[in-house]
Amino acid sequence: MRMTMINTHKAYLALQQAGVADKQAEVMVEIFAEMQQENSLTKIDLSQAMEGVVRMQHATNNRIDSVVRMQHATNNRIDNLEQRFDHFEKDVTGQFQTIYKHFEKIDERFEKIDERFEKIDERFEKIDQRFEKIDQKFEKLDIRLGAMDQRMDQNFTALKKDSQWLKGILMAIVCTMIPATAKYMFMS
Repeated sequence: MRMTMINTHKAYLALQQAGVADKQAEVMVEIFAEMQQENSLTKIDLSQAMEGVVRMQHATNNRIDSVVRMQHATNNRIDNLEQRFDHFEKDVTGQFQTIYKHFEKIDERFEKIDERFEKIDERFEKIDQRFEKIDQKFEKLDIRLGAMDQRMDQNFTALKKDSQWLKGILMAIVCTMIPATAKYMFMS
C-alpha cells in the first residue's frame, strides 16, 4: 500500500511537470491508481480513460490558448496605456511648471497683502479699544433697561388684571343686554 502511495505521488508530480493542470493530473492519477488496485482493467477501459484524459487535455490546451490570446491583447492595451500616460505626463509636467510660476507671483502678492493686513490689524486694535468703551456704556444701558423692563412687567401684570376685570364687566353687560333686546323685539 505504501509503495502505491509513493507511485501515485510520483505520477502526480510527473503529470504536473508535463504541463497537465492540477485537477486533471489528480483525476488521471486516481484513474491509474484504481486500475492498478483492481488489476482487472481491460484495454477498452484503458482506452476510455485515455480518451477522457485526451479530451481534458484538449480542453486545457484550448483554455491555455485563450489565456495566451487574452495576455497578448492585455499587453497591447498596456502598451497603448503607457504611451498615453507618457504623453499625459509630459503635458502635466508643462502645466505644473506654469503653475509654479503663477504661485511665485501669488507669493509676492501675498507678502504685500500681509503687510497691508499688519496695518489693518493695528487699526483694528484701536477700534477694539473704542468698542470696549462702547461695551461699557452698553452695560450701563442694559442695567437701566433691565430696571425699566421690570417696571414694564409689573405694569403689564396690572394691565392684564384690569383687562380681565373689564372683560367680566363687558360679559355682564352683554348678558343683560341680550334679554332686554329680545324682550324689546318680541314685545313690539
